[in-house]
Order: sequence, then structure tokens, then C-alpha cells
Amino acid sequence: MINDLDLDKQSPFQPGIPVSPENFKGRQQAIQKILRYAKKATTGQMQHFFLTGKRRMGKTSLTDYVKDIAKTELNMLSIYVSNKGNSSVDQLTLWIFESLLNEIPKDSLKDKAATWFSNHVESIDLKGVKVSIKPNEKFSRDLKDFFADYLNEIYHNELSNKYKGILIIIDDINGLSNSNNFVNWYKRLADTVSINSRYNLPVYLLLAGYPEKYDSLVQMEESFGSIFNHENIAELKDEEVKEFFLDTFKREKIDITPEALNHMVNYSSGLPLMMQQIGDSIYWQTEKNIISEKDAIKGIFDAADEIGTKQIRPMLNQIQSENYIPMLEILAKNKLKSFKRSQLNKLAKPTKSVLDNFLSRMVELGILEQTGQKNSGMYRFSNTLYYIYFVIKNLEKENNLH
Repeated sequence: MINDLDLDKQSPFQPGIPVSPENFKGRQQAIQKILRYAKKATTGQMQHFFLTGKRRMGKTSLTDYVKDIAKTELNMLSIYVSNKGNSSVDQLTLWIFESLLNEIPKDSLKDKAATWFSNHVESIDLKGVKVSIKPNEKFSRDLKDFFADYLNEIYHNELSNKYKGILIIIDDINGLSNSNNFVNWYKRLADTVSINSRYNLPVYLLLAGYPEKYDSLVQMEESFGSIFNHENIAELKDEEVKEFFLDTFKREKIDITPEALNHMVNYSSGLPLMMQQIGDSIYWQTEKNIISEKDAIKGIFDAADEIGTKQIRPMLNQIQSENYIPMLEILAKNKLKSFKRSQLNKLAKPTKSVLDNFLSRMVELGILEQTGQKNSGMYRFSNTLYYIYFVIKNLEKENNLH
């Protein structure tokens, strides 16, 4: 019956989406480091920060949290720009410019549109104060080449009376990681503002992407790396994971037995996505105000199924050989997050061609990656999420619960 359902019950967990600032936990060292330079930016010295982390490490949630703090505590205008799928510097500068324009009061925006770039405006929604610009070739070139000047004019003419500075978050910078144009443009922007005393720009640029993409940019131009302060976020520490579960369930007036908590921490592996999914699965199946070991184990299995369906199975479905998934399961069963080719050969006993094709295909799909020197025969799971998924599924199989 519909009356038997608790429709008012809401999970405090947010698997699969950026965590809202009020529910954000952990990463204190990274947060403090990023905000240290945000404060410095408000003095008029442009700052640059590059945040890296592997897939599903919570980079977007972290930047969203920093964005909220910069806004409330430092009175900075904080904007977020997703660069996902974009490899054009022109497009990136346009998105940043539009985001800033949309923070200008409606009356000023209307005047600006009429006098500054009237021939380039595609639409202005005065109700929502949204502006979309359709630039011609000259405007795109000018915006990119004189970006510091546009920033300077927008801030000092339109925003300085309200904000102490601007935080510009550029997420998913990965699409530009092979672009010499981006490296040259960004370095020119940073050098121009740093050297020219006529700029007083309290602007903080916070870029986020994968570690290997940052490395690629630095390899193209070594001095590019010297522009940025940098932090790489890895798995959360066990104590941070424990605090996350205890605090979140405490708000719901739910306790956790020590045995259950140990399992939850262990199989979360410090991964924000896994923590959120395990917490959510346990929340919806727990009927009492205390989580037992049995509740935790069932929730962990359910979480693995959810993660598998949404994150991993679409990749595994591309595997055509019936030999490959059992080999991944063998690695997980033997707790081999990283391994030598010879170890897998000894455990699985495949033919040479099967082993060669397996390793090649797994690297191609991004499930495994080579480590060490070339031809070292060393491999590892490219993301702990893939590894822990197979560990949990193996545990489920061993307990005949699959």
C-alpha cells in the first residue's frame, strides 16, 4: 500500500553526483592549501592552482566546496566552468567570459551588451539575466589575445564594488592537455598579469584534471608547471572515511557497530564514490537505528552491484573474450592491485597469446595500466574503484551470495 511507504525519508548520501557543500567531508589538507592562495588573490595578485586526481576521486565535489567557502568567507565571486569535451581555447575563454557577464547586474548588463559587443550577442534573457554570445572571428581572437584586459575591465568596472575578487574554477581541463595553443595562451596570460604593473587583478584560477593530463601539459612546456601551486588528491585516509560514516549516520540517529564500521571503511577503500554508494545502500535497507555487521555486508554487496551497473559493466561489456573477466577476478581474489605479468601467468595459467591479448585489451579499455620502465612487465588497476569492485564481487561469490 502507498500508505506503508515512507515517502518523506531522504538518504543523506549522494552517490554519482557532486556532493553538496553541507555534506562534504575530508580533504582538509587540500582545502586549506587551495584556500591559502584564494586569500592571497584578494590582495590583487593573480593566483594559479592545479588540482589533480584520478577519475572518481571527488575533484568536482572538492572544487564545489572551495567555491562555496570562497563565496561565503572571502566574498569572492565564484564561478564554475566545465571544460568537458572541449579542446578549443577560444571556446574556453568564451565560456569564462559569459559566466562573468552573467554576474553583472541586469541594468549594467543591458548597457554593456548594447555598447561593448552588441554585434556578438545571440540572446539576452533579462528575466534570468543570462547572456549568450555568438562571436565572430575577430571577437574570438581579441577575447583570447586580450583576456587579461577583459578580466580587468569586467572586474573593476562592474564587480569590484561587490566582490573582493574572482575565483574561476575550470573543471575537466583534460581535453586541452595535448594543446600547445592552451599552454602558450595560459602562460602568456600569467606572464602578462605578473609582469605588467597596470594590472591589479584579484583573480584566482583553479584548474582540475587527471594527473597524467597535467604531466602532459608540463612536458610540452616545462615552465608551465612553475605557474601553478599543485595538489593531487588520492584515496581518503581510513580515519576520514570512518568519520564520514559516523557523522553522516549520526545525523539520521543511526549508530554503527564496530564490526560493521570496519567493513564499511575497508571496502570503501578511501574512494568518495564508493563511500557514498555504500552509505546509500546501507541506509535504504537498515530498518533499525543501529547498523549490524550483516547490514553492512549486504549493503556493500548492493553497492558493488550499483557501481558495476553504472560505472564498470559498460566497460566490461566491450570485452568479447570469456577468458578476461575470470583473470580480473583472479587478481582480486589474490589481492593483487598491482602485479607482475609473471604473477598473473602463474595464477591463471593462460596461453601466451591469451595473456598478451588480455593485458593489451585491459590497458586499451583503461582498466589496467602499465607501471615502471617500458617492458618491465608491471601492471596495476588504473583506478582503485575497478579493483575494489572485483574484490567485493569475489567475496560475494565465495559466500555463495551472487
